[in-house]
Amino acid sequence: MCAQQRPRKRRTWLRILLVVTVVLLLGAAGVAYWAWKYGEDWLERTARERIAEAIDKASVNGYHFTMQGLETNARTGRMSLTGVDLDFAPELLDSLRSGAFRYLFAAKARHIELRGLSYWRLLWKGEFRVDALELMEPSLSYLLGGQRVGLADPFTRFEGNAGALSLLFADTVVLRGGVATVEDLGERLPRLEMNGLDLEGRSVRITMGQLRGGVRLVLDGAELQLDSLSTQLPDGDRFSIGEVRISRSARSGTVRNIQLQARAVDTLAADLERKALVNVQVDSMLLSGLDLDGLITEQALRIEHMTLHGAQVQVELDKTWPMGEEHAQPLPPAALLALPFAVRVDTLSVVDGGTLYRERDGSTKRWGTVPLQGVQARFLNVANEHDKRSVRAPLTAHFSATLFHDAALDGTYSAALDGSDHFELNATVTDLPMRNLNNTTRPLLRVQVQGGMLHGLHLRMEGNARRAKGNMAVHYSDLRFRVEPGTPRELRHSMFGSVLETMLTEAYGGGLTADRERSYSVEHVPSASLITYIWHATREGLARNLAPEAWERMRGMLRTDGEQRREQREMRRQRRQERQERR
Repeated sequence: MCAQQRPRKRRTWLRILLVVTVVLLLGAAGVAYWAWKYGEDWLERTARERIAEAIDKASVNGYHFTMQGLETNARTGRMSLTGVDLDFAPELLDSLRSGAFRYLFAAKARHIELRGLSYWRLLWKGEFRVDALELMEPSLSYLLGGQRVGLADPFTRFEGNAGALSLLFADTVVLRGGVATVEDLGERLPRLEMNGLDLEGRSVRITMGQLRGGVRLVLDGAELQLDSLSTQLPDGDRFSIGEVRISRSARSGTVRNIQLQARAVDTLAADLERKALVNVQVDSMLLSGLDLDGLITEQALRIEHMTLHGAQVQVELDKTWPMGEEHAQPLPPAALLALPFAVRVDTLSVVDGGTLYRERDGSTKRWGTVPLQGVQARFLNVANEHDKRSVRAPLTAHFSATLFHDAALDGTYSAALDGSDHFELNATVTDLPMRNLNNTTRPLLRVQVQGGMLHGLHLRMEGNARRAKGNMAVHYSDLRFRVEPGTPRELRHSMFGSVLETMLTEAYGGGLTADRERSYSVEHVPSASLITYIWHATREGLARNLAPEAWERMRGMLRTDGEQRREQREMRRQRRQERQERR
């Protein structure tokens, strides 16, 4: 190529480049003018169409979505929805019962406000990004079919749909004045009602790109407040909570005024059955080290420390009611392992608790009581999940309380969490004035304790769900009791009442005194609770410790009676001799 042709070719390429540049500038100017003149309208219209398309593709036949108003503003990134209502047709209830659906969901909201919405990301990338999302006075309703609902379930309808959302991100999510109802057709939780729900989340991110791996929820902070929660349990008892405050950033929570109220019993009902009625009230429950993310995404309860303040438990058993069908009651470890969700509470503390057991005897028709006050307890490793690479640690506890108003109770408890139901219990009672037992012995046994002191009682119990063995050591002095005055004569004889009173008279040695230790073994009744299991062991241990003293006293009675009879025979013989000598 000659030197003259090169400048000519260079000028040609420069002219082409200049023309392309001018065309691009004119195109950009046209696009800018179009965007300025018509872009926002197009963007808002397209966004509406894409939102409607996503709702249509994600909807289920039988669901109805309506809203009274929709306002969009692409320039300010705002979107406002009013009168939002999502409902389902009654016909879907059959699909829920058959298992075709895990749940049904209905929702209403007076107002939904989105600010800082990126319309371009929504259209081109399927990413829903906002600065703030506010829901005012939402009303949420879930109907469950008895199956577990996961976090990914509400989003599975988006899977495989073109234009579906792959990311939801909001700097702030605010929910105010919400109410929620959960009704379980599987009858595990018949109806749960929540009121006064306020929620504030920060940097909330939900990714749905890999649904087979599950939906991922990430948030930097969350504050939850709930004014009240209540539900009726399957057996008719009612459970309620007065107030809930949970902070994700502080990993803490407070729950106040927890109550479990036993169902009112119709004493005239034809199907009346003997059943222990349990009422529980807890002033407050403090949570620290709360894993809120795991609670939401995995339905797993993980807490480092849970403290119950002022827990009061009252149990009533009326033995005048007829016996019903007995049902097996698992021991605490088995019940913990059988929970349908993961639990791990590193430390559970009970502060200033108390229990009151009331029982009505079938023959006396009177109530006896067993009070336990000032309960302090500390449980470690309340968990049904563990690291498979390590040995499962046992559940352990230490407890102390005041029994029958004066006696000090102290003990430890340990239970294996490997499915064996193996447990160990040690309990010690000291300094119990025996007269304090009268509120129990008089109405239930027709026995009145007149005096004596229990200096110490130690129970060691080791067993499983089939049987337990151990030993009991008791030290008591000057124990005196008698059949309660007014007891019918035939009942006194059936109770060996005359023998009981006679063997403790001064002539036969007065009150009983002993300091000994005996071993025992008991079978576990499957329908009995752990408390009843412990009572059976205590009763057997007492019987084995009291039996030697009772037998010794009986032998002493026989010896004393024999000596008296010999003295009487000797006196009669002497009187006969005196009469004969006078003759």
